[in-house]
Amino acid sequence: MARGRAVIGAIAACGIAAPAVAQVAAPSVERAPGNVELPEVEARDPLVLQLAYTGDILSSVAGGRRRGTRWINNVSAIATADLDALGVVPRTTVLVHGFYNNGASFSGDVVGDGQIASSIETGVPLFHLLEGWVEHRGTDDRWSVKVGLYDVNSEFDAVQTSLLFVNSGFGMGSELGGSGRAGPSTFPSTSLSVRGQVKVGNRLTLRAAAADGVPNDPAHPRRIWIGIGGGDGALLIGEADAELGRVRLLAGGWTYTARSDDRFDVATHAPVVRQVHSRGAYLRGEAQLAGDRARGMRGFFRLGVASDRANLIAGFSSVGLVWRGLIGARPADDSGIAIAYAGAGSAARAIVRATIGTPPRGEALIELNHRLAIADGIGVQPHVQYIVAPGLNPTVDNALVLGLRLTATIAE
Repeated sequence: MARGRAVIGAIAACGIAAPAVAQVAAPSVERAPGNVELPEVEARDPLVLQLAYTGDILSSVAGGRRRGTRWINNVSAIATADLDALGVVPRTTVLVHGFYNNGASFSGDVVGDGQIASSIETGVPLFHLLEGWVEHRGTDDRWSVKVGLYDVNSEFDAVQTSLLFVNSGFGMGSELGGSGRAGPSTFPSTSLSVRGQVKVGNRLTLRAAAADGVPNDPAHPRRIWIGIGGGDGALLIGEADAELGRVRLLAGGWTYTARSDDRFDVATHAPVVRQVHSRGAYLRGEAQLAGDRARGMRGFFRLGVASDRANLIAGFSSVGLVWRGLIGARPADDSGIAIAYAGAGSAARAIVRATIGTPPRGEALIELNHRLAIADGIGVQPHVQYIVAPGLNPTVDNALVLGLRLTATIAE
């Protein structure tokens, strides 16, 4: 199934089910799955309802597993209550976030790529509760604690500049999105978690979280199961977030307390399956390169590594540029180009070598994207993606994908 987050599908041609990649958003901006930034609301509004629709029409016109077109739909509803403003509990906020996804599969059924052409692909129809947490803040708002059903990617490994892009490769890094036994706690399956955050001085924020190591029930993805299973262990993740003028840098590390099966041993039905650690680290950043946020150019980058026996993707890198108002007559439009590369781990390459042939070193993609700001909260995004070595399968040709993303958001 896809986490997209969407299915990570790397080495899907070998019949290996792998966790998927997650899409992201900036910690300071509430978002819906699929890189959709929701409208800003007043910080002290006591009760806010936000709705978002994202639709992706994607067509494989060359390469991949086959030609084909899919329409993926995702609808999110987020309710936020400020219990302080309501006079119930001081400095406390409650959030509930549910979504519906029609489950159409493009990367899984058509292209076979591992980084997932649509960040909202789930692979199966879902009507899920994504988040349901309580956050309590300190008297000076310099620290806070969240407890409940939590999307790790809502705050960790998240920058705002990459929100323009449709491919999951420009969200949470592929090595983290495909980690553990069933992926981390993020769209479309999350788990009970606790997150702490503290602001050090005026430029540095430190955050850490512990989440159930196996979110939801991987064997029954359409079921909503909230609990902590025996032997699941925990995902532990920490991040330093530095604001340095026009530059923002994130440095994070993560590990699972429970060991994972060696991917090659599982794929080849080895009589003895080795148990290995799943852990990794990443460095990510964004910067205002010219102009300002209202009109100018921003850039982003990401580097990540992970244990290469426990994870199909052991290395990841991405870089991109986004221009606001590149076309003079359309100052609110965004134009962007981005490149991502997911490097195969030693276990992944060994699987391909044993089942298909000479493995590629990794999967690369480039995306060209332009978002037309039609009206407040409404956008249309034509885009082109070119994917090299889809799914690490040497028998599948490079894929050319044409797409159109439709977004609509509203806040009450």
